[in-house]
Amino acid sequence: MKPKISREEVERMLVTDAYFEKKHYPLKIFQTIVSLVGWLCVIAPFIWLLLPVLSPEKAWKNHLVVYKDELQTLKFLFVFLSVTFVVIAIFYIGLTIRNNFYFKNLLQKKVQYDEEQLEKRRQLLNEAFDVRFGPEAVRKEVCSYSVKEEQNLDTDFVRNLYKKGNVEL
Repeated sequence: MKPKISREEVERMLVTDAYFEKKHYPLKIFQTIVSLVGWLCVIAPFIWLLLPVLSPEKAWKNHLVVYKDELQTLKFLFVFLSVTFVVIAIFYIGLTIRNNFYFKNLLQKKVQYDEEQLEKRRQLLNEAFDVRFGPEAVRKEVCSYSVKEEQNLDTDFVRNLYKKGNVEL
């Protein structure tokens, strides 16, 4: 039988991030600015290296001259980042294929529930519905059925029914 845990315990077990919660505006503004500055630091060297190559007349006015070292650096960065992208792509595609294989061939074929307990639960529910709403055959034959106010189910009806029948969730 699985132990019951409360919502608060689940929140303590899982990772939460205040950035994605409501409010916390100073935190959101600060983290957004930090991430934009970080991305600017990643992109700025490429712009600096590409500016003389793509627009030499503007670069000459700003006293930027294209040196062979810059072109070598640009080629190295291009090759390095291309290889890195390919390696990461292969790694993640491999992980996705492995995960899909595991899900399809192992998880879907493995029984994830106790069949005896499921049958007990079904029997308890059928008996309770028979008492409350009448026999199943009559319920299936009727085109429309109006539920009386006293027949409404409580919010914890099923949980209490399982407790009485010793078949906890």
